[in-house]
Amino acid sequence: MTPALTFRSACPSDLEALAQLAHRAEPTGWTLRNFQDALKSGYDVLLACSGEGIVGYSVTMMVVDEAELLEIGVEPERQGQGIGTRLLAAALARVTERAAQRVHLEVRAGNVVAQKLYASAGFTVVGRRKAYYRPLAAGQEREDALLMTRLTHPEIVRAPL
Repeated sequence: MTPALTFRSACPSDLEALAQLAHRAEPTGWTLRNFQDALKSGYDVLLACSGEGIVGYSVTMMVVDEAELLEIGVEPERQGQGIGTRLLAAALARVTERAAQRVHLEVRAGNVVAQKLYASAGFTVVGRRKAYYRPLAAGQEREDALLMTRLTHPEIVRAPL
């Protein structure tokens, strides 16, 4: 069953809990300082909340008429419940409202679950950054990033860059 969710913008008092959630979701994820800097820079920090509090978040940045999904995460014990799908849809709706024509993101080459989520939302792989991500555990090598992009309005056809 899909949990009841509300979405709202983060405020400074949310950031400590948000940083803790980010660390649980991915140990090499964003820090408190990263979230503080994002808010100060005017990035859209969107929270997914249920009766028990914050269960997911996304961070998007606008650059003229394009957006970049910088970070998205869901409480590990709540993954697989559709929260990520709904959070991604809400984040995409918000950047579309802000006139983004295209959205970009990076994802670990080994994170097949996230890649499927992004593909289901219309993202396609457009490139690769070799050895981009820090290892998740000691003894592992750096991991490639896949670059993915989607148009916010698929009916818009643009010439390749």
